[in-house]
Amino acid sequence: MEDQKYQSNIRSLHVLLVLSFIYTGMSLVSEIVSGLALPWMSNWYASHPDSFPEEWGILLERSLAIPQWYYFLIAVLDAVSVVGLVLMWRVRKNGFHCYTLAKLLLVLMPMLFLNRSYVGIGNIMICVLMIGFYFYLMRQLGAFNSKRTTNDTQTTDDNA
Repeated sequence: MEDQKYQSNIRSLHVLLVLSFIYTGMSLVSEIVSGLALPWMSNWYASHPDSFPEEWGILLERSLAIPQWYYFLIAVLDAVSVVGLVLMWRVRKNGFHCYTLAKLLLVLMPMLFLNRSYVGIGNIMICVLMIGFYFYLMRQLGAFNSKRTTNDTQTTDDNA
């Protein structure tokens, strides 16, 4: 019975991890492309300012005002998140900590570096929800137990 519960928790963890891999991987690629395309887009927009409707022009000007290093910093944090996801796939607690730290920093990035006084409530809710799910599943799988490795060793010693 306990083995079924463990397998069920592992399956749930893997489903969440796959979804996170997809989301974080897409974000990582998007931030790298945005960072690389920023100089080109700035030059193009400067030479064609009337190519977009006025509402789009305002949004584009705001996006082009963001420094290029900001996109690459977000990409680095996304890469750290991916490392955390890989470690969590192996049920390692340091993967959870790595993922949590990177996601919390990603949520705070606009406040820290763009002088914005707000953080998107949707981003906070999704971040907290995913961290909560991962914490629950990792705890159920025994990733935070310091005795986990000693119990595995004792079982092996008893069978020998």
